[in-house]
Amino acid sequence: MEGCNVITGKKLLLIDDSSTAISLMRSMLNSAGISNDNIDSTTDSLKALRLLASHSYDIVISDYNMRHHIDGGLIFDEVKQRNLLPSDGVFICVTGDNTEQVVSHFIELEPDDYLIKPFCGAVFVERIEKVLERKAALFPLLMAVDNKEFQTAIGLCQRYKKNFPAYSGYIDRINGDCLLRSERHQEAKQFYEEACKHTDHLWPRVGFGQALKELGDLKAAEAVFQEILDKYPKQPLARKHLAGCLMASDRVPEALEQFNILHKVNSANPLRELIIANLYASLQQHEKAAIGYQRYTSKVLGTNRFSYGINLNVAVSLMLASIYVEDNVESAELVKEARHNIIEHKVSGDTDKERYESEMGALVGVAILACLHGEIEDCFTIVSKINIHDKPIDDYYTVLNIARLYGFCGMPDKYEKTMQVARDLCGNADDAALIQSQVKLLEACHSEINHRLSEGGKLVEQAFEKRNNNLATQAIEDAYRAFQMVPFHYKLCFLILELTALSTPSFLGLKEVKGVIESCHWVYQNDTRPSESEAKRARELYKLAMKRVGSLTRVPAA
Repeated sequence: MEGCNVITGKKLLLIDDSSTAISLMRSMLNSAGISNDNIDSTTDSLKALRLLASHSYDIVISDYNMRHHIDGGLIFDEVKQRNLLPSDGVFICVTGDNTEQVVSHFIELEPDDYLIKPFCGAVFVERIEKVLERKAALFPLLMAVDNKEFQTAIGLCQRYKKNFPAYSGYIDRINGDCLLRSERHQEAKQFYEEACKHTDHLWPRVGFGQALKELGDLKAAEAVFQEILDKYPKQPLARKHLAGCLMASDRVPEALEQFNILHKVNSANPLRELIIANLYASLQQHEKAAIGYQRYTSKVLGTNRFSYGINLNVAVSLMLASIYVEDNVESAELVKEARHNIIEHKVSGDTDKERYESEMGALVGVAILACLHGEIEDCFTIVSKINIHDKPIDDYYTVLNIARLYGFCGMPDKYEKTMQVARDLCGNADDAALIQSQVKLLEACHSEINHRLSEGGKLVEQAFEKRNNNLATQAIEDAYRAFQMVPFHYKLCFLILELTALSTPSFLGLKEVKGVIESCHWVYQNDTRPSESEAKRARELYKLAMKRVGSLTRVPAA
């Protein structure tokens, strides 16, 4: 092959788990006039990420099926997430696997190009050249898109379509996408409707459905995506957006079914694993959610997609599953697994921020476990150390779990403030379907906690009302049941101490009663809300209550 002016001088990175494949590609590039000085290579996914982070490359050629959990798709995702290539940089996937699963993933990933092995040197270089030429010609437009300057990009689309008619289809796709991302949905609808008349490609039809969805015409959007799937049942974007319509219509089980179908076609996309886990959790199928969160974190470990909050969600989901399981043995096994997961959670991270979020995740996991098992002193000690308003956390899942903790502890003020932070963080995700699944998860969590707080609050009111009406036996039962839902309600703790000094609940064993009154005393003495005189009176009631419980457990003399 003759020397190639387009590639000459460009810096390349070759990523493939086969050293033979790297040698072949290097030889093809050498024949095109590319010096070995301009070619870096690695057979290791993690080293590839380090090279991309520390060097400037113009062209990356990556194998798709790496012998590592970080495959070519995740390497490309990392490049996009962290802007590791310039706007005119080229990323091409190569693979020996042309199955539906892999091709489907490429449709979703949208690398600059992909090649099926084996390929000859002429085809290899030609494909690189073509992408380089296109991206060089459209560089200002691509840079505007990368910088999220969508209005500027829309204007440039009109100019470049005239100047580069050969790229008109590619430019039209960018134009439509920018109209959607700048929320010019009515214009996007008209644009895609017109584009459908001039091409048989599916992208304008998919875009038309997206515009309808964003305009709130969910039935029409659903019909568009269903029509595409009737003809092309493996089309990933149409099914993904159909699931989005179903989520927007509050038909979460049907949306989950669509994502599971998509997952069978292509199980390599980690974001889909996360979306599915979120939806299982929103439907209170927490054991399945735990499996999904575990799979997700295993896939993305070592990448920018990894989250300490999601890693904690494995344990939290197992703990929540233990609440809903009726079989005591199964419940104990789930708690044991959750405890093991929390113990295995190591505080780590490359930055102070990551280490802080990792530490907070571990603390929240331990606190939720303690709260659900009545270890109130341990839980309270941890809760008092958490203040995300003084030191903010921007991990959605960590914040949501902190809100959960406040909800379990019966601390409505802190719960509501933290839930608002979690709502604000929902929009930070870069995928519309992921954002929708996070919203559904948050709504379900809010409903679940609100029910807990509401039921606990009602029982507290009932207990006080019955106490005021001299119905001490009934009042104490309501009070103890309320404690299981709102253990940090300090007025309730006072009432329990007061009532237990007179009587004990019949539905609990004396060991459990003792644990509750010890917790109530501890909360009352460590909470800043009670006055000094109230705290003093609580101490007196605690002594009376403990004396009463002690007399009941004393074995009579023979």
